[in-house]
Amino acid sequence: MTPMTTQTTTTPTTTTTTPTTTPDVTTTTARPIPVECMNAINLTESWRLDHSGRRIKPNNGRYNCDTSSMMDAGRPWFRFSGNAGDKLVDHCVPVFSCGTGATMWSNSTMPDKVGVVTPITVYGNDFGSCTDYTKKSSVMRCSDNANDYVYRYDDTELCLMGFCGMRA
Repeated sequence: MTPMTTQTTTTPTTTTTTPTTTPDVTTTTARPIPVECMNAINLTESWRLDHSGRRIKPNNGRYNCDTSSMMDAGRPWFRFSGNAGDKLVDHCVPVFSCGTGATMWSNSTMPDKVGVVTPITVYGNDFGSCTDYTKKSSVMRCSDNANDYVYRYDDTELCLMGFCGMRA
């Protein structure tokens, strides 16, 4: 018997390193929408934009009373939208405007940060001095979009008081 011979052949290889560059990547992280914003009721009535004291009585011939209805509903968060404008009016509105007797408005600074509950002062104009009543409310910014706010009435009932809207 003849011994068996094994021959091994190797193939040369070349390793080439090619430098690569990664472009700058900007990652945007979506912020969750605060639950208060998702569950807020929408105030959409066009009479909320009446700032001329026209004595509109939208509730079967009666003035609107937001303070009472908000308390009865458990003080929900609300926003202005559609025909009611997109934010709480930021200046004094004449008595008997916005479908109510005493108009509610606020010139408080609105929050910059999303999801932060911020206390604000809301004024009621009932006898023409613009600040006949001072009431506690809260506001929260819902997104980075301008005027994307929800509000909550935090004070006691006093009617007839209603929130007035405006377009930003």
